[in-house]
Amino acid sequence: MKSALSEVRRARPLLGTFVEITAQGSDERKLHRAIDKAFAAVCQVHRLMSFHDPKSDVSHMNRDAFPRSVIVHPWTWQVLKAALAFSRESDGAFDITVARLLARWNYLPRFDYHFNTRSIWRDIFLRKNCRVFFRRRVIVDLGGIAKGFAVDRAVEALIAAGVRSGIVNAGGDLRVFGPEPRVVHVRHAREPARIGRIVLLRETSLATSALYYTRRDLDQKSPLVDGRTHRPALDDVSVSVYAPDCITADALTKVVFAMRDDARLILDRYGAGSFLLSSNFPFCELSN
Repeated sequence: MKSALSEVRRARPLLGTFVEITAQGSDERKLHRAIDKAFAAVCQVHRLMSFHDPKSDVSHMNRDAFPRSVIVHPWTWQVLKAALAFSRESDGAFDITVARLLARWNYLPRFDYHFNTRSIWRDIFLRKNCRVFFRRRVIVDLGGIAKGFAVDRAVEALIAAGVRSGIVNAGGDLRVFGPEPRVVHVRHAREPARIGRIVLLRETSLATSALYYTRRDLDQKSPLVDGRTHRPALDDVSVSVYAPDCITADALTKVVFAMRDDARLILDRYGAGSFLLSSNFPFCELSN
């Protein structure tokens, strides 16, 4: 006779949002220990990649990666490598160096960093042994990709600890694993308290980018910036991307937000798909 399954759900404020972890298995004590390990992984990503923490790898790079290279944690190096790949694929629509604009618009703190106004993602060089070098002074922010990476590391920790199925959700960037499908609610594009779409997910990731609480109508700015034009997105839409892992889904939401239909080839390349919700039309499929 099979043992009854238990489900444990816990949440913590991390990564500038609430991270919720749900784990399912036969031993509730093991589930709690597994969730502890998953939260430890998320905390590690938070410490390494926070723009706000002066001791983080991100702050270390922003201060010191020009004119000499600096050594970062392998996880930070891995996220930088992925970010640069998404920048190449999107011809710069995804660009972690728009941080200087986000600081100017008060979406990020205004630290006393020096930067070159002409610098872009192409000025970031990754060298062996986790060394990072800036060809020109730039300011990087990994907020558009680090949450997805953290979700993947948390799922990895849960599986390593023997969890059979579950879900990790970091403020709408989530990953589902295990044999059971999970129901996920996507917020309405204009009214976030309402449900815009219900999706059923199994062994996949979903990330959503929107301007629910962040657009500033008075000065027409937003934290979603097209790295090619430096223009902020102002649309009353949400873009959701589903992909095999959450780092891909997280980054590609910004690519699709900027490129819309032109992002189809990039989505296909990563085995991803997307859908758009608008305030006028409840659903519009973009790919797959």
